[in-house]
Amino acid sequence: MKIKISSLGCRLNISEIESVSTALKLRGHVIVSENTADVHIINTCTVTSASEASSRKLWNKARKTISKNGIIIVTGCASGLDRFEDDLYFVSNDYKHFIPDLIENIEIDYVNSINASRFDYLAPFMSSTTRANLKIQDGCNNFCSFCYIPIVRGHTQSKPVTDIVNDFKKLIDANFTEIVLTGIQIANYNHNGVKLVDLLKKLLSIDGNFRLHLSSILPSAVSNELIDLFENEKLVKHLSMSLQSGSDKILKLMNRNYSTKHYIDTVNKIKLKYPLFNFTTDLIVGFPQETDFDFNDSLSIMKDVGFSQTHIFRYSQRPGTSASTLKGQISETIKKERAKKAGELNIALKKEYYKKFDGIESEMLTEGGKNYTQGFNNYYVPIRVNQKIPKNTLIKVITHYNDDNFLEGVPL
Repeated sequence: MKIKISSLGCRLNISEIESVSTALKLRGHVIVSENTADVHIINTCTVTSASEASSRKLWNKARKTISKNGIIIVTGCASGLDRFEDDLYFVSNDYKHFIPDLIENIEIDYVNSINASRFDYLAPFMSSTTRANLKIQDGCNNFCSFCYIPIVRGHTQSKPVTDIVNDFKKLIDANFTEIVLTGIQIANYNHNGVKLVDLLKKLLSIDGNFRLHLSSILPSAVSNELIDLFENEKLVKHLSMSLQSGSDKILKLMNRNYSTKHYIDTVNKIKLKYPLFNFTTDLIVGFPQETDFDFNDSLSIMKDVGFSQTHIFRYSQRPGTSASTLKGQISETIKKERAKKAGELNIALKKEYYKKFDGIESEMLTEGGKNYTQGFNNYYVPIRVNQKIPKNTLIKVITHYNDDNFLEGVPL
């Protein structure tokens, strides 16, 4: 069958649907981009009200464009309970792995015939991307006041170590050069006493020409032992270390488990060992009760850290979260003004960070391009080389700053 896949959301959601796509390809199905597919799988997101609205828009559009007798399957965090409703098959995250079987027997009562699972996925070794996203963990126990994810993803769960190692080796054998470990909170990984650092040591000891990359992590999880592991050349020197606010007052209202001092101390500890280390983050502006003073604290910590990228989100009330009922909701006008200021600072800080790589040698993973080759180095900084080099190749380059969104690279 011809199957179209539309996906929204985080790396974890992407990893899961890449595994589903791999299973479908192995069964002889063809993944297509046209709307007239036999099956349209919509992998949804509900992290914000806006993302849930986008998910609904996708499945309503699919209703109008799907081929006659076509099947629409809605899965992911906005899918809710497993059910058939208004010509749509809603498949929860617990049964997303079963979608390839469901397509071949759409009437099966799978909820009462198979076990729910968050990890019964194939390794995504037929992913179309250069870097593969490997799921190691699911769920979250933190219950941040603005976040709906613990409600839709449940409590934290960890994939068995043996399964991760086996999938990791399959991805290496499939010639993936960079593998990203992903989950909702990978810092909470703990399977039978094996924690994240222990898992990383096992993976880094595997033979092969690869890079290992961590997805988003909380500053409270960055231990001295984890910092020391970055001495290994196979581990990408980049962390997306969640900030959300530079105000301790707002962090407390958000129910975050760290202070701004702890955040800065962690950054400085890493920079002391690895001066060029790349930090990216997420920032929410306009959270309830955020004053101009609180917002300026966020701008200050952005400058202190020197993030290469800050993903800026305007706070939106998410029904079902405790933050949605807080007093002191901020107007959309103020949110937009603060997002604009933070965005302008983000651009300036990115340029300052990129300047540090002027004349520096680093290793680039090539990812294709038209009359050039683009990719990322071992600090997760984008580079463009003005010549064609085969995709998925690790090359040494000297980089030069050019006041753009990437560095110019000259192969050695």
